[in-house]
Amino acid sequence: MNTRQTKQKYKQIILNHMLAGKSLSTYEAYDLYNITCFLQRISELRDQGVTIQDEWVKNNDKRFKRYWIDQPIPQTVEGV
Repeated sequence: MNTRQTKQKYKQIILNHMLAGKSLSTYEAYDLYNITCFLQRISELRDQGVTIQDEWVKNNDKRFKRYWIDQPIPQTVEGV
């Protein structure tokens, strides 16, 4: 699998996870799917028109962002 296919695969994994109504953090993306460039994939999905919400969360004195999709995405998102 080449780099482009890997990026597409990871974007699809993230998108499917969020479309299932679940949120995801950087740590969870790595822990669940071994995705190390999670924030880059989020940025690419947003650039393709996917509206991804985020919020800062504090847990055990550590802050991190959690990402999710509130509503269905347009059917015309390219490359996903």
